[in-house]
Amino acid sequence: MKNIMVFCSLLVGFSFNALALDVKQRFDHLDKNKDGFLTQAELEPQPQLLNSYSNWDKDRDNRISLLEFKQFLTKNLY
Repeated sequence: MKNIMVFCSLLVGFSFNALALDVKQRFDHLDKNKDGFLTQAELEPQPQLLNSYSNWDKDRDNRISLLEFKQFLTKNLY
């Protein structure tokens, strides 16, 4: 029984790490100028993402941070 619990804990840990890596990879792919933020110009080729831009930008600074991107994706897509 103890082995099963350890295995399940490891499995959950790996899945969360994979999710975090996936979000970071998506963010890095969209961040064309590699400044650590997404702008409306960078999201223009992705109209489905651009349509939600104002919902992501929680601090209203006209750019999306990795944290804002992660929060939006985990709330709305996963």
